[in-house]
Amino acid sequence: MRPIIKIVLIVILLALTLGILYFSVIRNSSSSVNDGTQAAGEFDYYQFKPFDLNKYDISATILLPDETAGIGTTFTPEMLHEEGSHLWQLQLGRNFIIHIEDLGQLTDVYSDFRTSMLKSTAFTITPLVDTDSLLVYSRALSKQYQKEEQETFHLFAVKFIDGRSYQFRNREEGNTKEEILFMQKSIESIK
Repeated sequence: MRPIIKIVLIVILLALTLGILYFSVIRNSSSSVNDGTQAAGEFDYYQFKPFDLNKYDISATILLPDETAGIGTTFTPEMLHEEGSHLWQLQLGRNFIIHIEDLGQLTDVYSDFRTSMLKSTAFTITPLVDTDSLLVYSRALSKQYQKEEQETFHLFAVKFIDGRSYQFRNREEGNTKEEILFMQKSIESIK
């Protein structure tokens, strides 16, 4: 075999090897997109805007997704609250609804909820995020109660703000996974 042909073959093999390596790196980096298991504090909040909760007697600010998030939100948050009540409903569009409850000095609410939820026999619960104050999970009726599995996503969190416990949860009927992950980001942003 001629030396020039050997050089051409080596260059072609080298180019193919580099090409395969390049595309495998791109594929691996795109598959590492957040699936909801990202640690707190690692979120990218570029599609969020601050919303002050102080005017509703909660000493905090929460970051809420804006209209560019692609989950059907509008940036006109609505806070429903009756004067003197310990319940609030933060609504941002039709599907982004967070229920807030002032629990006062109660401290065991999260662990009690988590324990009872994970022991449920009526539902199949699959935790997506499970920390000491936040549970993001999928919920489906147990197979004995339904023919076709319908999975919904839920969030339950307890945050301590200014010496008081506040419970945060989404609506009872659940949300899509994408919506619930945006809610998780919002809950994690509370300062």
